[in-house]
Amino acid sequence: MSYKYVIKTFGCQMNYSDSERMSAFLQNLGLVETNNLENADLIILNTCSVRQKAEDRINGIVKNIRLSVGNHTKIVITGCMARRSWNDTTKTKSIKYSFQKSQRERYEEILKNFPLVDYVIETKEFTKIGDWLAQIFNKPEWKRENQIDKPEHYLSFEPKYKSSFQAYVPISTGCNHFCTFCIVPYSRGKEYCRPATEIIREVFDLVQRGYKDITLLGQTVNRWINNDFKQEFNYNEALTKIDTLNEMPMSDKDLNKWRKFFQHKLELYNNNKNVNLDNNKSDFFSTVRLKMPRDFLQLLQVLDQIPGAWWTTWISSHPNYLTEKLIQYVGLSAKNMLYGNFAGHQRPYIHFALQSGSNKILKIMNRRYSYEEFYEKVKLIRKYVPEVSISTDIIVGFVNETEEDFMLTVKAHQECNFDTIYISEYSPRIGTAAYELKETVDNKTKAKRKEFLNNILQKSAEIKNSKLLNTITYALIEEYLEKKKILKGKTSHNKDIVLNIDEKLIPNKSNDELVGKFVEVKINGFTPWALKGIINKILY
Repeated sequence: MSYKYVIKTFGCQMNYSDSERMSAFLQNLGLVETNNLENADLIILNTCSVRQKAEDRINGIVKNIRLSVGNHTKIVITGCMARRSWNDTTKTKSIKYSFQKSQRERYEEILKNFPLVDYVIETKEFTKIGDWLAQIFNKPEWKRENQIDKPEHYLSFEPKYKSSFQAYVPISTGCNHFCTFCIVPYSRGKEYCRPATEIIREVFDLVQRGYKDITLLGQTVNRWINNDFKQEFNYNEALTKIDTLNEMPMSDKDLNKWRKFFQHKLELYNNNKNVNLDNNKSDFFSTVRLKMPRDFLQLLQVLDQIPGAWWTTWISSHPNYLTEKLIQYVGLSAKNMLYGNFAGHQRPYIHFALQSGSNKILKIMNRRYSYEEFYEKVKLIRKYVPEVSISTDIIVGFVNETEEDFMLTVKAHQECNFDTIYISEYSPRIGTAAYELKETVDNKTKAKRKEFLNNILQKSAEIKNSKLLNTITYALIEEYLEKKKILKGKTSHNKDIVLNIDEKLIPNKSNDELVGKFVEVKINGFTPWALKGIINKILY
């Protein structure tokens, strides 16, 4: 008998990437994926706890699922909610005490709050779920001690990608920054950086399989450090500014070795399609002595040596590690992308979070930089990547945010000229330092400030997009919407674009054939939030 499973994912890109690895792990045990909840023997809820609404939603979903499937189906909570704790609503309890509870205590607390759930397991512990499943389904071969493939960390497990041309590649997880509003250090734990060999090999494997869009993920992605080089940085996990991090590019000589190495590996694959690179993971780097990347800058440089038509994005980056050398390199690599040349793979797009334009609020948030320091980074980006698109995160209505503080955020947008702002109304999270601070901004004011900032962003975005009318750009087609008969995609600047085909230039091509293709586009329309264009050339 084959047992069936469903994974429902909530939250950020990291959670979706985690679900792909969970799915691969379950299939490796012998379970079969299904889309039908009522046919499932096991339902995994990969949860988010960044905002209170996300947690409230899970409780309702669990109740609905249990009513639908009955008691024979097992429901498991994993993800961010599986690590955090609830019973800290009074100041008599220390925040630190809550997260020093044992794993068993936390799990018991979650099960008490979600009585219809059968099991709780942290994401980083997911590869141990086989022991519980072995007992529940009477499958002793699923016990960890009996498994053939036992990765040290769940990120080491090869994922089951949902897309055939887009992939998330986590390079780190967790965070050591402890911004006062953020639950991530508690829900995901301390920062963990994946080994360079795993990351490089995964990206190379994706490219040679034809993947076009690869996103490097991390809660603080540009703080990635090769564990073998930590002594070079006088590394301390509590540091929020690290000397020489992302300051020393790899030499042309070493990069040339990497380029030749990747070309050799690609030739082996092309000459023998039966070669299974997965069977030789331990030997993948053994053919030549290569200098491994020490930090995020050097990792990007190495990945850029992988030949092929593909591009990469990385999120979320922190201002403190966005150095001039890193920005320079992005500009150098992205320059090729602007002309449809994939000699470099960095897109002319950078996301890094401001959160507030007020230094007073930034200090309360424990962000460890001033607005002036942030703005200097923006000016460097525009210097080295002149056609760049910049997005950021803003929280409105944070503790002690006055109208004057909010207007400093508005001013910050006007100075930085962001292309996109992901605006959030402050939501207190039990367990964070800010939770113990008294809220000073009511929900009505938060909503009003969000709307005000969004309206200003809409006007500036419309002006920016209008300047692109009749220009040529490049895009990756992501989907075909059958009902609307339109193609949708993203430009190299990460702008949404709606596309039609120039039938004279591209005859006899179905819309489905174009999904996953890079195309050259002429912009013939725009809205504040999207471009419109016509495809005049298929590139790759």
